[in-house]
Amino acid sequence: MLATVALLCSLAAPLAAGEDGVRLQVVVTAENTGKPIVYATIYVKFKEKRLLWKDKKRAWQVKTNHQGKASFPEMPEGKALVQVIAKGWKTYGRFHELKGPKHVLEIKLEKPKRWY
Repeated sequence: MLATVALLCSLAAPLAAGEDGVRLQVVVTAENTGKPIVYATIYVKFKEKRLLWKDKKRAWQVKTNHQGKASFPEMPEGKALVQVIAKGWKTYGRFHELKGPKHVLEIKLEKPKRWY
């Protein structure tokens, strides 16, 4: 019994290690000045494909630092929805194809139109 468990664990380890992962870094700046936007909230959402069950929905949320940068933990490659919300700026939301061991997104936020 113990040998069977050890065999299954040794087979599962290479499969998990063989999965392609992406380390996502997002840089958020102002479109007109290029200055970093501090404390912008960034959401990354995607569906993880499964064979036997419904697709699993996964999501991460981080905030930018004083340089306008935010880093996410390793996530699977594929199409993901990236949303950026910051006070005083237009909300950004687009789908991006995440590939490679490290993926850097540079997002430029716009000021909203003034209402008179």
